[in-house]
This record gives sequence, structure tokens and C-alpha cells, in this order.
Amino acid sequence: MELSPAERQLLLAHRLAVFDGCVVYDAQPPVSAEHVQRLAEGLAGPIPEDLLRLWRTCFGGRLGYDLEVDYDGHRHPFSFSELFYPDSDGYHDLWGWIEHERELAAEAAAEEGRDWNDKLAYLPFGGFEYLERLYVCVEPGPEHGAVIAWSHGLPPAWAGRLHQDSLTRLADDVGGLFRLLSFEQDPFDAENACGVADELLEALDALEAAGEPGKALKGRLEVLLRQRILDWRPALADGSLAAEPRLRQLALAEAAQDGDIDLLQRLRDAGCDFAETLRGRGGVLEACLARGRLEAARWLLDQGVAVHQDSLQIGAAHLDAVLAERLLRLGAISDPNTVLLALQYGDADAARIMVRPLLEESPARASALRLALASRAERERSDARRVRSGKMGSNRSPDDYLALAERLERFLAELPG
Repeated sequence: MELSPAERQLLLAHRLAVFDGCVVYDAQPPVSAEHVQRLAEGLAGPIPEDLLRLWRTCFGGRLGYDLEVDYDGHRHPFSFSELFYPDSDGYHDLWGWIEHERELAAEAAAEEGRDWNDKLAYLPFGGFEYLERLYVCVEPGPEHGAVIAWSHGLPPAWAGRLHQDSLTRLADDVGGLFRLLSFEQDPFDAENACGVADELLEALDALEAAGEPGKALKGRLEVLLRQRILDWRPALADGSLAAEPRLRQLALAEAAQDGDIDLLQRLRDAGCDFAETLRGRGGVLEACLARGRLEAARWLLDQGVAVHQDSLQIGAAHLDAVLAERLLRLGAISDPNTVLLALQYGDADAARIMVRPLLEESPARASALRLALASRAERERSDARRVRSGKMGSNRSPDDYLALAERLERFLAELPG
């Protein structure tokens, strides 16, 4: 996108920048020679030209796009909202993240009994708080300039999410990373409010205060945004959807999340595979279960869709006893976290179905279940006291905590044996 000098001034005045077809808001001024020198002194090799090209456009800022990362078959929605810069108000600023990486590198070298030359081979430059980070390889060699994604694993209670820290090579260079950014839903559609691009659109709206030149520039930037919308509907209409993996996945995900059986049938007839992974390691069935679309889930099971081992946990907050039993029979696995989810958000009868294999498999698993129920009940009572005393903030009342504790205790008392 070619910009006139006047348009560049407008972008600068409104803290906006354009890099490889993407709009950055809260954009910081271009990197200085002093900052480049300071950064280079702590690296194992030269700063890749593509990263310098980004920093010469804006040395930090915020982004409002979707990004999916495939971690060895686990499809992960990656939060890439920050381009790190000095003195930002994020979890760490750029210098803080660099120091964090230096500490980790020194610890790793000490544990392995080797010397470390005090130079980083991978430079962190973006991500989201402490959960997601992007690095560029600065070490000389064939991988110089490549972008690496890292995500923090979440506790087992987060059904279908990454449960261990994960790392993968994402793109050949920073430009390649920006070409992966997209909108999985139309950010201009009012039905998609509270989307990933809301703050970005607000930043574009502010251009209107500059009169006609600002409105014209806003229109040009909106064209760039529209080019990144992944709309599967035209491909379904013209018969090309089955040959477009990303569009195919988004179509299946939307049909499942809405519980739209008619659309699921149309997608199957168009050549879409119900066994395809959509999020995490789950497919269309798990997407239905996560949203409580039980009628659609039953229909998919009737079509012979395979059950994932995490299906029970993913749907635990919504399942009835009959569907829970069917999922178990078809290969889903139960565990204490699944039972806890059902008791907190779902159906106690479904929870009773979920405990059967745990009680029957071994005394150890039965004991682990009882311990999990008792520990969670005690934690709920403790949290009730903390909320009541003002020591902990929560959107739940003390009575909510106590009600769940009592529900868990009653359930525990009713367990056979």
C-alpha cells in the first residue's frame, strides 16, 4: 500500500502504522540507531533484516488479528496482540522480556554444565503477556530470521487446550508471520461484537476527526482489513470449499458452534471431512459439545463421527446422562476434572455416569476422585471466607462458593464404597 506524505503524517499523528498489509495501532515511533546498537550487543548474530524493516515502520504497538498455530497436530488460537517495545506497560517491556530470556538461557547452561556466551540466539519481539511469545532466530545459519512461536500450557481443567508449554517454527521471516494474520470472522459485522479487532476499529474511527483526509485514509485501511477476512461462504457456493483447508475448517467450526445440522449436511455434501481437526485436537463433534449443541452432537454420532478421548471433558458442562454414557461407551475418557466440571456447571446425573469408570477401574483412581472432590469442596469454602472478608475479589458471591462446596460434599457422601 503506497502512502502519500500527508497520509504518513496522519498515521503518525494517530499512532497507526501499516506493515505488510496489516495495520498496527498504538504504534510506536521507528527504532533509533541507538536502540538497534544496544539490542545487537546482546545477540548471537545480526538482527534479521525483516525484523528491522518492521521496527523501522514502528518499534512496537498492538495488533488485532487472528493467528492459528499448529503445535504438532494441536490447533491453537494464538494471542498475538503485542509488539514489544521499551517502557511499555505490558507484562514486561522489550528489555524485560530480553532479560527474562537471558536468565532462562543462563539457567539452562548451568543445568547442562556448559558455558554460555551471554548472547541470545532467539530474540522475543511479540506475543501476549506471559502466555504467548514470538521469537526471531538471530543465530547465524539456515534458520536465521525464522519466527518461532511459544505458548504456555494451561492446567488440565482447561478442556481441549494446550496442557504443556509448546514450541514450533511458524514462519520463514517476520513478513511471513504477518501474512498469516487474518480475521476468522468479519470484524465489520455487528453480530461479531467483542471480537479481536474491536480496539483496532476504534483506532481507525479516530481518523474521522481529521476531516475528509482522515475519512479517506480510514477507508483505505479498511480495504486492507477486509482483504484479511476469511469468508468460507463464496467457496461453499462455487464448490471450491473442500480444496481450501482453512476455509473448510472455519465453516465446520461455525456450523458446529451454532448446532446447525442443515449446514453440517451441506458441508459434508461439499466434501468436508467431519474427522478434520478444528481446535486443539478435537473436531466438529467436540466443537458442538463445547457449545452445548447436544442435538447436533447426537446427529454427528449417528453419522459415525469418532469420539475423541477428551470429548467428555470438553462437553462436561452441558452433557445429560444419556449422552455422557454414549460418549464413554464410544471411547471418551473420564477423570476427576471432568466430574468436577459437570458438578459445577452441568448435570449431577451426568456426573454420576462419569464417576462409574473411575470407581470401577482401580482403588487408586477411586481414591483420587474422592480426594479431588474433598479438596475442591474445601477450597470453595476457603474462597467463600476470603470473598466475604474482602481478601479476594470475585464475580461469584460467598453463597455461590458455599453452594458448590455443599453440592460436592453431598455427591462425595453418595459415592458407593
